[in-house]
Amino acid sequence: MAAVAVVLLLSILQLAVHGYAISPPPGSVTVGDVSAAGDGCPEGTYTAVVSDDAHALTVMFSDFTAVTDKALGDRRKQCVVSLQLNYPQGFTFTLVDIILRGYANLDEGVKGVLQTSYYFSGQPGTADAPVVKVGKFDANFEEGATFISPVVSVCNQVRNLNIRTEVRVEPGNFTPKRHGIVTVDSQDLKLTQIFAFSWEAC
Repeated sequence: MAAVAVVLLLSILQLAVHGYAISPPPGSVTVGDVSAAGDGCPEGTYTAVVSDDAHALTVMFSDFTAVTDKALGDRRKQCVVSLQLNYPQGFTFTLVDIILRGYANLDEGVKGVLQTSYYFSGQPGTADAPVVKVGKFDANFEEGATFISPVVSVCNQVRNLNIRTEVRVEPGNFTPKRHGIVTVDSQDLKLTQIFAFSWEAC
């Protein structure tokens, strides 16, 4: 019995060490250069930061709004954020899940679509995570989604992570016309994306 207990204890310790080993040390993952392009993210309206434990990447926008009550082009806004992640060699990562926070006011039957995808510069493959809100709805929201076919970074190569976000409002063909808006959270005035990292040793 004692021998079995020792074996079980060693197994647990090995799993714990392995779990720790496949995550970079706290504070070792940072965001380097960040740029963005698109009508949803004018200069100075976006930020990106990695949590100290390297478990999450947060991207925030302060001027990202899709709305039906203006020009036709305002029903759809998009942005591509390109960022360099600094982290120790010997690791690869994927983004597996996303949490989206914002505000939507949608008439009955009107759709708000938030499409997020990511890819690495010079590398094939794109992962997508769609979120759809359907009216009637008028509140701040927090919605989670899982990326379809996550893309893995290349081992020991620095390649920019590119995050493409599209927000659109689809009013439908109702008579009379119906309206909708998807925009920043009314509390912190941000449209926020929180991405969950999955790290592997390589």
